[in-house]
Amino acid sequence: MQHSVEAAALPVTAHVRKATGVIAMVAIGAALLGATVIVGDVLARWLFSTSIFALNEIISMVFAIAVAFTLPAGAAQRVNLRIDLLAHLTGPRLTAWLRLAGSVMLLVFFGLLAWRLFGLSFRYWDTGRASALLQMQLAPTYLAISAGLAAAALVQLFMIAEDIAALRAERGTARSHPVVLVLVALFLAGVVGIGGWIVLDFDGFAEFSLLRPGLAAGIAFAMMWVAVLVQIPLAAATALVGVVGATGMLGAGAALNTFAGDTGDFLRNEQVATLPMFLIMGAFAVVAGVSDDLFRLGHALLGRFRGGLAYATVLGCAGFGAVSGNSIATSATFGRMALPAMARSGYAPGLATGSVAAGGTLGALVPPSGVLVLFALLTESSIGALFVAAMIPALLAVVLYFGAIFATIRLNPEAAPAAEPVRPGDTLAALRGSFPVVAMFGVVIGGLYGGIFTATESAAVVAVSAVVLAVMRGKLTRQSMLAVFSETTATTAMIYALIFGGLMFAFFINLGGIPDMMSAWVASIDARPIVVLIVLILVYLLLGSVMDSFAVMIITVPVITPIVLAMGYDILFWGILMLMVVEIGMISPPFGMNLFILKSIDRDVRLGTVMRGVLPFVAVDLVKVALLVAFPVLALWLPSTM
Repeated sequence: MQHSVEAAALPVTAHVRKATGVIAMVAIGAALLGATVIVGDVLARWLFSTSIFALNEIISMVFAIAVAFTLPAGAAQRVNLRIDLLAHLTGPRLTAWLRLAGSVMLLVFFGLLAWRLFGLSFRYWDTGRASALLQMQLAPTYLAISAGLAAAALVQLFMIAEDIAALRAERGTARSHPVVLVLVALFLAGVVGIGGWIVLDFDGFAEFSLLRPGLAAGIAFAMMWVAVLVQIPLAAATALVGVVGATGMLGAGAALNTFAGDTGDFLRNEQVATLPMFLIMGAFAVVAGVSDDLFRLGHALLGRFRGGLAYATVLGCAGFGAVSGNSIATSATFGRMALPAMARSGYAPGLATGSVAAGGTLGALVPPSGVLVLFALLTESSIGALFVAAMIPALLAVVLYFGAIFATIRLNPEAAPAAEPVRPGDTLAALRGSFPVVAMFGVVIGGLYGGIFTATESAAVVAVSAVVLAVMRGKLTRQSMLAVFSETTATTAMIYALIFGGLMFAFFINLGGIPDMMSAWVASIDARPIVVLIVLILVYLLLGSVMDSFAVMIITVPVITPIVLAMGYDILFWGILMLMVVEIGMISPPFGMNLFILKSIDRDVRLGTVMRGVLPFVAVDLVKVALLVAFPVLALWLPSTM
């Protein structure tokens, strides 16, 4: 999996990246200012029983524009989610061509969206469409959003020029594997064939789409998967497949208007502000050094037991998940910190890497989780309820991982050294250092569970708290500030580009009635819902081993979620179960992404050692999934008490 690609840098692109970086800093700064205003509103409500009228409308517009203006910097940094499963089989020359093709598709993606949003803003101006409470004109907001997307399209032109320069400079002679060549041939045949059909016989194309929606959707899915496997950016692949499919059923104008309208409406959703603020919180918390605090706390509490550093790593990963919300970030952070410490203490490489890889998956499960926020946005479910639903499964995961470490050491005592004594006062010092993280976690979950504030308000409170913590600890320098803004910009731009593409793909899938057709097919087979659920679990295990959690959700949620709900399962249960299964795939040999991350951190350890070390954790993960399937109450009880 890759979020960015190397290319031959042109002198002009350095200036483009610098300019878009400044724009993004202003955008993230505006988001942080918006978070501060929300905190002020929360305090005013608590202290004076008053609040800012229609603040949610103001904040939704501010964040809509802020997110849009992270996209040019995202384009300049090439933060495009691509599936590089076959990258090692692709020769350098073909890789350069595919990179160029992806850049062209991103240009079309951003350009079409900017063009139709621009037109939509003028339509809203003519009709006087305004917000519900403040009656603010929506046209300026949509115009600003279209400007951000247009800037991203313009930046993409420079990226295309950079890709062309890289292609001309490429002198690699390695050949591509025949499998890759076949997939590229299928991709080109599909693009030329469908494009030619639309141009030469649009009526025939439309008739085929309307009369055979199932077959049309099947072809669309096949095209999307082929595009993804040949490393086309996922956002562009899903968006353009969705636009072309909807064009056959509605016509080009209606399809593009839907693309723009859904994007604009989504950005104006007040819950959209939640994800950027949690990302801000995570970035500032890392700068403040909370990962070190959590590791010290884990060691202080558990160092007296044999294998204490492995236990501490899992506990630290769980705590870090409360501020990062991402499994890859958690694995990478604790891999750099815990692996050297365990190597110095004499831990077996398998146990060391296995505990870090498994603990990393807690980054996505422990709330607040970016993946759960995405699931909530895609399914229009409650972010707060999903966070609360994840609490008991996350605790269960920690306990089971402790069990895996304990069993490993009992079976092989040499895997971990004897327990290290903990000096008096270490625990108290570690608790003091970790208190801010515990407090932020308590604010999010306690506030949501108690109904004190919404998910957006909790995100604002902890985002501002993380900034204050970094300032109080003297960690907020100019360099760290730039790093925080750059990281937040990159992640925000990547996720929201994915969402825009996913919205259009989901619209096409629903327009063709595919979820209903699949639900009817599932109902027609003589199998109990649990059998279907087990099959879906196996599919998600496979997908999770080769794809990022965000990618899996963007592609599958529109189709699979209606089927699961039709079988009578609860949306909260399904969201937690899907996330847990996908994260197991992240550590499942032979393709689990976390395994390769750890291998890249510790180049001395063999990949086979990492894979063997993680097997006990995969085994207890399967037990965890079985328990949740057998007892859905593990996810549903706590939200039911809210």
